[in-house]
Amino acid sequence: MIQTAFLGDVVLATALQRRLAESFPDAEIHWLVRPDAEVIVAPMVPAGRVLVYAKRGEERGIAGFLRMSALLAERQFDAALAVQRSFRTAALLRHAGIPIRIGFAGAGGSFFYTDRVAYRGGHARDRMLGLVEGLGLAAANPPSPYLKVDPAARQAVGERLASQGIDAEARLVVLAPGSAWATKQWPARYFGAVAARLLCCGYDRAIIIGGPGDRSLALEVAQAAADVSAKVVDWTGLTTTAEMVAVIDRAALCLANDSGPGHVSGAVGTPLVSIFGPTTPSMGFAPLGSSVVLVGREDLGCRPCSRHGTARCPIATHACMEDLAPEVVLRAVESLGAWPAGGAG
Repeated sequence: MIQTAFLGDVVLATALQRRLAESFPDAEIHWLVRPDAEVIVAPMVPAGRVLVYAKRGEERGIAGFLRMSALLAERQFDAALAVQRSFRTAALLRHAGIPIRIGFAGAGGSFFYTDRVAYRGGHARDRMLGLVEGLGLAAANPPSPYLKVDPAARQAVGERLASQGIDAEARLVVLAPGSAWATKQWPARYFGAVAARLLCCGYDRAIIIGGPGDRSLALEVAQAAADVSAKVVDWTGLTTTAEMVAVIDRAALCLANDSGPGHVSGAVGTPLVSIFGPTTPSMGFAPLGSSVVLVGREDLGCRPCSRHGTARCPIATHACMEDLAPEVVLRAVESLGAWPAGGAG
């Protein structure tokens, strides 16, 4: 399976792995992913079955392409499924000489594939599952994405919580206020307002996750939490990807923008409120799971304004996020049943 896109896309592709594993229990399933996604899929397959392609880093360009092609050829795969609609992916599989190459019709380089499948379905998970038709399977009854938590990461998270005086039974809410695109960020002060209400009504700690660049957001979240800011813990820039999965799995609730942590939350089964602004669930990339609520302004004709989000609002209002009040998210939390007993009153 080849999926070298964003973290959330890799999480959604785990549904395809589940279908392949169920249908071909004796098959060896390997992944080819970006470096940051390695720890996401590694716990789900035996050691040595995850290949890493730093296509935008040290392996960018023709030299990296040739190295990866040689590595794929060396492993003598029988078939490959190109989850990502990428010319580079299609060319890579052809150059590696993999005999059965299944990809989407109309994708870049689709003429390199031996089998082409229609790109159809309302959700990206269902579109990805369509690739099994190239193996003679039906794409019906789609499984959900899923993740396994790395044991070492689980232990590291437990030790960090303990070192900060957070009890093993503490009720945690994880906040993920960041995004690669500024317009996809719900205001940090709103995250703080919601955290304050939760921390006054049964939650013990709010853990903020993200990269080093999200530290200013974390500070704003804590400031907005006002009198309970001491219960807001900043872990931005401090967790590995595997530890991010582990702390979300440990939490009782996750609040996230349309970003990777939301997909992780859905895949591990942690109740999630996912906040949408410039993008919309109808585009087919929303988190999936049994305890997921999606919120957004449904009354704005300007949504969606882009495929991924942008650095600035195209109409200079950012109304999709600025006018989405904290009370909307609090009602979503209540609808999930994620309030402690009596906490919503």
